[in-house]
Amino acid sequence: MDGITEPVVLVLGHPIAGNPAQFALERAFASLDLQWRVLSCDVSPDQVADAIAGADVLGFRGLLLDRNLVDATPGGESPRDLYWRLPDTHDAWQAEDVLAIWLRQMIRDHFDELKKPVGPLLWIGDPNPSFPSEIASEQSQSPIAWASAESIEHADLIAISKSIVVAEWPVCNDSTLVIDFANPPNDADQIRSLGYRVLSREEERIGVLTESFYRWTGQRPGIDVLTDAIEEYLAV
Repeated sequence: MDGITEPVVLVLGHPIAGNPAQFALERAFASLDLQWRVLSCDVSPDQVADAIAGADVLGFRGLLLDRNLVDATPGGESPRDLYWRLPDTHDAWQAEDVLAIWLRQMIRDHFDELKKPVGPLLWIGDPNPSFPSEIASEQSQSPIAWASAESIEHADLIAISKSIVVAEWPVCNDSTLVIDFANPPNDADQIRSLGYRVLSREEERIGVLTESFYRWTGQRPGIDVLTDAIEEYLAV
């Protein structure tokens, strides 16, 4: 599509209805006066590889997969949610797990602020393949939606993929980072009220959109632009 129309990026999901990515990205492009277009399509998991290959052949500048399609991506052992090509080229797409990249940076920023290495990791529920587990000094897992107070207190980094009963958690001194992957999400404000720092699912969504936008354009939109757009979309 480059050279014929303005650059176009594609968002794939299943279902795609209710996904605010297109609306938020359009706001971000407009905020920076970039004449880009965004399209969204519903693609079943068994057709993801064909959809990615077709979008590449058609010249889309980039592609973003909703998390519910990441496990279906072709090629490589690690999940990939973002595809892009270098500006003003028709080179083959590059691909990466942009959620993993964003999470790794957020975790490092948290522990750099505390001036300490990344400590023990506790998983509550099944591990998410995009989580950079190797960053932690040690790991433990509770496969159910519960963990003992001792294991929570021992952890410096907690990742959750199930709904938890926050009222049973011990209080914290603002040093433990909690990352929520649960769907539906846990109550981030309730976890914060106990003294934990939290990366919520909405913050993860905004992080993915920000990093995707940067790969495509070389610019970063304002976080407030994406946040306001997502809140407006979800409120309708």
